[in-house]
Amino acid sequence: MGIAAPSWSTTAAVRHFGIPVESNPRLSEWKDAHEAIRRLEVDVLITSLTYEIVPEAILRRFPGRAVNIHPALLPDYRGPNPRRGMILDGKADQYGGVTLHCLTPKIDRGDIIGMRAVPFDPDLGFVNWNVRQAHAAGELVAKELQDYFKGRLTPRPQFPGSGSYRKVEANELTLSASQAADRIEWLCRRFGSSGWLCFQPEKDGNRAERCIVHSFIRKVGPRSSVPYRIGRFAIEFDAADARVRVARLGSWTRLCRLAQYLLTIASVSRTRRRIASSF
Repeated sequence: MGIAAPSWSTTAAVRHFGIPVESNPRLSEWKDAHEAIRRLEVDVLITSLTYEIVPEAILRRFPGRAVNIHPALLPDYRGPNPRRGMILDGKADQYGGVTLHCLTPKIDRGDIIGMRAVPFDPDLGFVNWNVRQAHAAGELVAKELQDYFKGRLTPRPQFPGSGSYRKVEANELTLSASQAADRIEWLCRRFGSSGWLCFQPEKDGNRAERCIVHSFIRKVGPRSSVPYRIGRFAIEFDAADARVRVARLGSWTRLCRLAQYLLTIASVSRTRRRIASSF
């Protein structure tokens, strides 16, 4: 990614601007966090798509200067898996987007600095959505975040009792023999290129092979009672009402997904430049 799309590569940006990078343990277990903050002379805290809750003691070191980028339109779809939940609920066209908000000890409850609507289009797919959300997050950082830090923007509060929290269970994104073929195709069409969808057969003794699914290939025919087959490129198994074949996320499909990302990045970037030049 650093060679093919340097403007999208964190590693390339770090090298170009000489940004110091340090790895750290989980924030809740990081005993030296305060010493590291003091040593690095950090004055702003920005989190993005994190699964961690920032401890209140750390937040107190950044009064008014701790923010988070959340991949949904708050106050709806709070929590660690908003995009998965809204796609499963059929609400990603309504609540898909990016919200920049102040960090507080309560999950995704801080005052809202700014947001961008980025609806999900299953015809364009997950990769396109991911890229458009990343662009929107960049716009929020470049404009609203700067206005907030310079005192030109006052965040608006989230009202108590408003919004929603969606927890996604593992079995909701696991293909199995209990699902109809149409449901499996629906899940593959929406989640296939995300890397979140998997196939995990029922345990045979103490073993169960888990594979990441990339896309739906076809219905092979009626249920056959033949055991599932996991090949190098595809998985074939009995669904509830048909025999189906899905593609695995292997080396070849990973390269295809990378190519799709690069093409989408180029396409979205060109579109935005054309729009900007028309004003």
